[in-house]
Amino acid sequence: MKSIITSFAFLGLLMLMGCSDPVEFANDTPQSRDCESTHSLVGQSRALRVSNLYGISGNITIVSDCEIEITDFFYNGSGPNVSLYGGNNGSFRSGVNMSEVLNGRSFQGETLNLFLPEGNSFDDINSFSVWCFEFDVDFSSASFQ
Repeated sequence: MKSIITSFAFLGLLMLMGCSDPVEFANDTPQSRDCESTHSLVGQSRALRVSNLYGISGNITIVSDCEIEITDFFYNGSGPNVSLYGGNNGSFRSGVNMSEVLNGRSFQGETLNLFLPEGNSFDDINSFSVWCFEFDVDFSSASFQ
């Protein structure tokens, strides 16, 4: 029993500390672009699930057929290899990267504009996460499903 507790404590410590070498993204950070506003989700907003451990909160709004805006975004920057990811129906393990790596950067009520990767739509990507891609952990998320 003691070895199981020790193993869980070690894994927890790894998750909090992370590794010094970043893990590769499945795709590059999508670039800013203009697109139409015809999708039925355009204009809808959701609150990110609050995470006290990582100080995460904010609101996500779908502003066009390819862009989301995160307003009043807070994050303490303490997670390892973290990025904003898009997924489908709350699943992010096979999701897509939507931002630069957020390692060590603190956000205090900021606004972020992020874009879907080319060829994707809000039919494919309807959930968004502050995602630890090194350990496949959802720190905070919101879903438009």
